[in-house]
Amino acid sequence: MTLKSVLVADDSRIFRALMAEVLREHHLEVVEATNGREALDLMLARRPELVILDALMPLLSGFDVLVQLRAKAPDYSPVIFVVTAVYKSRRRETEARAQYQIHEYLEKPLEPEDLLAAIARHFPGFSARPA
Repeated sequence: MTLKSVLVADDSRIFRALMAEVLREHHLEVVEATNGREALDLMLARRPELVILDALMPLLSGFDVLVQLRAKAPDYSPVIFVVTAVYKSRRRETEARAQYQIHEYLEKPLEPEDLLAAIARHFPGFSARPA
């Protein structure tokens, strides 16, 4: 799968801006959502290849978004990264990976190089260096 578009869903404007800047430097299309409901709507409408979801957002948590996405679009399976500043434990990560079939469980603060390395693990053609 080739990476072209990314959804960044987080209620923090600063986090979204930082992630969007890093991703755009790699010539990726970035769509932003400020809450879980918006994230779900954008995922269904735009179908980005990569979704970066905050675990704890207004209206729907990142986990609730995934449950509803799988019910509404079982044929759509983007690469899912969940980011969290709250749920920081190996037990939580293991449970989240198993229950929600997420690809990466990343803790905040998230450094750009950690994000890029995670992307490179899931998209073989992606270079962590800006083009």
